[in-house]
Amino acid sequence: MQDNRVYTAQPVIVSMPEQKLNDDILFSTFNLHFCNPCCLGFGAIYNSIKARDSRLLGDYASARSYGSRARCLNVAAIIIGVIVVITGIIIFSQTLSQLTSRFHRL
Repeated sequence: MQDNRVYTAQPVIVSMPEQKLNDDILFSTFNLHFCNPCCLGFGAIYNSIKARDSRLLGDYASARSYGSRARCLNVAAIIIGVIVVITGIIIFSQTLSQLTSRFHRL
């Protein structure tokens, strides 16, 4: 028996939203090498790597969590690092001015 029906295939288009997750790996690497008070840079790079791995595995909730934790650690490391550098400059300039004033009196 012959079937007179005609079957046509229709393409199915699935629209997936772009998962834009920041892992801040470059920011974490900078903090690890140049601005690492209290090992915050190490914690930031660890969380950045975990965020990237979770994103590649498709676990976007964990990736978002690790990414935000990495960003917080990066910001804390930068703030503490800038405070330490500014304090060091102030102490160095005060010490230098005291030394020069002592030598000018002699």
